[in-house]
Amino acid sequence: MSGSSNSKDLPPAIVLMDKLKPLKNIDKAKEFLKWEAETQKDPKDHEWMTTITPYISVISHSLKPPHPSITFQFTVHPIHSNGLGNLHGGCTSTIFDLCTSLPLHLISKPGFWQYTGVSRTLNVTYLRPIPIGTTVHIKCDILHAGRNLCALRGEMRAVAEDGQEGPLLVVCEHGKANTDPPVEKL
Repeated sequence: MSGSSNSKDLPPAIVLMDKLKPLKNIDKAKEFLKWEAETQKDPKDHEWMTTITPYISVISHSLKPPHPSITFQFTVHPIHSNGLGNLHGGCTSTIFDLCTSLPLHLISKPGFWQYTGVSRTLNVTYLRPIPIGTTVHIKCDILHAGRNLCALRGEMRAVAEDGQEGPLLVVCEHGKANTDPPVEKL
């Protein structure tokens, strides 16, 4: 960022991404979720994610190639439901939009997915309903990350009280375009 920019003039997410620069890998993703939850506590700053991010937590991650990944946990509350008492499809898509983007922090560096890009496509396939009270694991993988485009995948599975994963409930394919500013040459 240039010295003439005032952080108060920038969107909050851009200010956050600059603060995340010194962090590495999973610490970036965890700090992003923490920031989202903290931001939503101020009634003047509520946004679309207010009712979702406080209920998402990281339960595991892997840096291993070829598909670095993060697995999240989420429990469906009444505020996330449709009229039938199941997780709303729009809420499901929003969860995948966020969660499939966060593994990019595992591989990001200046000029390479540091700002996690913007969505080009978000294809969500609903296989089974997810009733209120259900806890799910959301496993998100990086399938490919090139200089300009990436392909991400997510799957949502029910989780029993003993921690055993159940059936596949929803799958997602997410395509993104990199929006990082060019890295200045030394």
